[in-house]
Amino acid sequence: MTNEELIVLSAVFASEEKLALIRKIVLSPLCNKYQFRVLVAKSALKQFSDLGTTALGIDDARSLKRQLKSLKPSIVQTFSINDHRAAVHFWTHPYYLLATHLNAGQAIVSGKMNHLIYNRLTDLNLFMDRAAMDHNEQSGYLTLNCPVVLTQEQQGADSVYNMLDHAYSSILRPNRLDINGNIKRDYSDLRFAYITHFYCNQKDISAVTRLLERYAAYPEEVRARVQFVIVDDGSPIEYQVPDLPLNLTWLKIDQDIRWNQAGARNLGAVYAHADTIMLSDLDHELPLESMRQLIDMPPCGKRLYKMWRKDANGHYEKGHPNLFVMSRGRYMECFGYDEEFAGHYGAEDYRFVKYQKARGSLQKYLPKRIWCVERQDIDRKRSYHSLVRDLSYNSPADSRKRHELAHVGNGYGHSRMFLNFTWTVLLDQQLDLPVKRPDDRCWKQRSLLRQILPRF
Repeated sequence: MTNEELIVLSAVFASEEKLALIRKIVLSPLCNKYQFRVLVAKSALKQFSDLGTTALGIDDARSLKRQLKSLKPSIVQTFSINDHRAAVHFWTHPYYLLATHLNAGQAIVSGKMNHLIYNRLTDLNLFMDRAAMDHNEQSGYLTLNCPVVLTQEQQGADSVYNMLDHAYSSILRPNRLDINGNIKRDYSDLRFAYITHFYCNQKDISAVTRLLERYAAYPEEVRARVQFVIVDDGSPIEYQVPDLPLNLTWLKIDQDIRWNQAGARNLGAVYAHADTIMLSDLDHELPLESMRQLIDMPPCGKRLYKMWRKDANGHYEKGHPNLFVMSRGRYMECFGYDEEFAGHYGAEDYRFVKYQKARGSLQKYLPKRIWCVERQDIDRKRSYHSLVRDLSYNSPADSRKRHELAHVGNGYGHSRMFLNFTWTVLLDQQLDLPVKRPDDRCWKQRSLLRQILPRF
């Protein structure tokens, strides 16, 4: 347990009933999962002498504020109105603030200041039972937001502690098993999803594993923010999914559909957990600094980006026509790739771009500081495919879609076939790496400005 999971139970102005409840909380099995500090009046400190340094004596509200600032807890749970008012921060919110309402006698009267304190500045309002919560909803009292009833019949005799555990873990541990055994995972630290697909019908998948092994050597602060989505487009060979320190989602399409790039990219986009996505074949590789730039770049919005490549001499050359960086939301809004082209070679990339542009997407290059290289380490006789490239089969459908897009109207020119197959999730791995989250209160304003004045 670290200071990041420190919970302060503030009861400097609390009654004997509430002090008894706090003792039960601290001495319950919760003490094995969380680090507690109890703040009480100095006159009540002797009741907690067996807890050692867990209990601290406080003189007044001013001393309470100073102690909270010194402890830097993650959660402050208060047990009286005066404790709560002392714990409220009007300008900054360094911790999660929980108010505990034991009975109907502690109901909060209506008023603008109470609404500000208990609804706007309080994260959870904890009620011992439903009667206490219902009393707050009567005329003259404040209806409190974010209610949590601690006494739940289905949780049995330990309901109060189970529900407190549920409240604490929901705040402190986004990745967890919840109170009913449901898996909860938080992917919001992922800023960039690298989507690639492969079809190997020769000997092995070393073309894939060698690339991922190089990415696995990137610094932790980069790997923590990137998700790699690998889609096996129905390869007939057997292999083991590599064990690598990456946020890695590995999917395998069950059917061997020839030239199913459209379906593979659609599947990869569905499983991406970041809005900024890159769709690429195995032929390209991102250097470390380019990946850093993609992690930090602002939202793509309606911009569909191409990427410059560098040759062996470090000279820039035009990007590959089917490598795109874009918004996952925009990808889905325009129905992704058209899977009518699956089964035969060609046209899906070209039609994808044309349909995006017809729907208002703007295609342009990323700045030259973000670039990729064409890989030279792929053994095309061992770890690749041997499919024939022939545009004859897809050209007629491509011609019809071009005509529809030009002459029929908005919404046409795309079959909207999507995930026309089944698949298996071979691996869905999330790293437990620390990520320092920003303290950014102006991101909404900047997001609005970017829509008006995009950086690139």
